[in-house]
Amino acid sequence: MSNQLELEQELESELELELESGREYAVIGPTDDRFHIPFRGPRPSTRLFPMNTICQLQQVTSTGLRNLGTGTLLSPRVVLTAKHVLRRLAGVTNPCRRVNRNGPFRSPIRVTPGAGRTPDFRRVVRPALPQSMDVNSSRFRTHPTLDFGVIILPQPFRRPTEFMMLQARGDANTATLLTIAGYPCDKLPSSLWGHSKRIPLTGVSPTHLRYTIDTCGGHSGSPIWLLGNNRIRLLLGIHTNGPSRCDNDPTRPGAQCRPTGASVTPVAGTNCGVRITCEVINQILTWCRAFGLTGRDLPRIDQVVFRRRCR
Repeated sequence: MSNQLELEQELESELELELESGREYAVIGPTDDRFHIPFRGPRPSTRLFPMNTICQLQQVTSTGLRNLGTGTLLSPRVVLTAKHVLRRLAGVTNPCRRVNRNGPFRSPIRVTPGAGRTPDFRRVVRPALPQSMDVNSSRFRTHPTLDFGVIILPQPFRRPTEFMMLQARGDANTATLLTIAGYPCDKLPSSLWGHSKRIPLTGVSPTHLRYTIDTCGGHSGSPIWLLGNNRIRLLLGIHTNGPSRCDNDPTRPGAQCRPTGASVTPVAGTNCGVRITCEVINQILTWCRAFGLTGRDLPRIDQVVFRRRCR
């Protein structure tokens, strides 16, 4: 059994991602340690929790689908992602902090939970019910200064039925083994890739997380989670950016990311994400209630921690 599999068990279209200023992602050296998460029987699998809640996000255009990034289905009607997946953020040079230069929304966006390829990469499987959903920008909400937002779906997904739990965790308990999984631009369309690694306490700030977990363009908006007690997946962050672009196409000027499967060049530095805090949870709940969501349509929250830390 591979180390990656042990970690998880313990624990079409245009593919060129639009890489805006500062919205870049990196495989952190010395090696690329991402692993493929296929559609299959055993874990990790896009047909099983929690991978079946990770959403491929694509913009629907007049010429086809355009790959934007990744999101997480928090409930049958709520998708969490990075703000810059939903709208342009012009002039951002240091996104691992609060930013307030918000541009126009991208719309509509197709949401596909659990999109994945079979282990031989030959077939794409979309296990959600319905398989996907197109949503226009009237149902997008974004934070004014932090790089996260939600899509409130017009109707619920009937499958999947199990979701990660939001937890406003303390600093020391956040500096632990974390996993990120998403849809990177350098791999085949609709193929899910992840990496798990421990992050240091120095990587935990009041609003952000910094880590050397490997990502690439398209991972934007991916969940950052850990395996808690009783096999509960605790969602601790939203991946947003890194220090450098993934580049696997040296024949083109500038940094380019192509779905060739070719190796990208590892770089130094850290990747970054928005941390799940009381502020983030309260904002998500405010958006949900503004759309009239109640009951099982609301995100799952660790209420014990929330009451202790957030009220």
